[in-house]
Amino acid sequence: YEDSPYDNVREIVKDVFASYGYAKEADYELAGLKHTWFSYILTIDMPDHIKESTEIIADIEKEIQSQNLDIKDIEVNTFNFEHRQQDNRWGYIASDIYNAMAGKSTYQLTGVSYKVSKGHSYVSIKTDLDKPPSEKIIEEIELAIQEYLALPETKEQIQNDNYTIQLLLKNEKPFVKITN
Repeated sequence: YEDSPYDNVREIVKDVFASYGYAKEADYELAGLKHTWFSYILTIDMPDHIKESTEIIADIEKEIQSQNLDIKDIEVNTFNFEHRQQDNRWGYIASDIYNAMAGKSTYQLTGVSYKVSKGHSYVSIKTDLDKPPSEKIIEEIELAIQEYLALPETKEQIQNDNYTIQLLLKNEKPFVKITN
């Protein structure tokens, strides 16, 4: 993005969203640039709960013109802000849990995935185990995950999300399932 108007545009987008009272949303990366032959297209991710989107885009256009920036067009894509926030939160949580357990060879972890669907977060931790480990190891895993979930900073991340965290055998069958 050398010599591109990206930084200016980002500032404009942030300021305009904040001026309408959407400072929290403005903290997310809502602006992007696409390069065309002669200039740029500004892409804006518009949270779908914002009522004044038309006014916001008009203000952004005005500001771009007044700063004489090389922007030819604006494309707007709407998205669900709550969903994206939850998705971001669970990305951290899933990799935290995985990284904390990955060091233990007993668990034979092979990967982690997560998805958010209808407001519910699903974390799947894959293992290379053919059959469930002993009761003792299962309890140890459950306890470790529960302790992590009980940490104040984890609780803050989770907020009021519903979640299911499971450990899967090699054949994808769950042998640990923690849900709230």
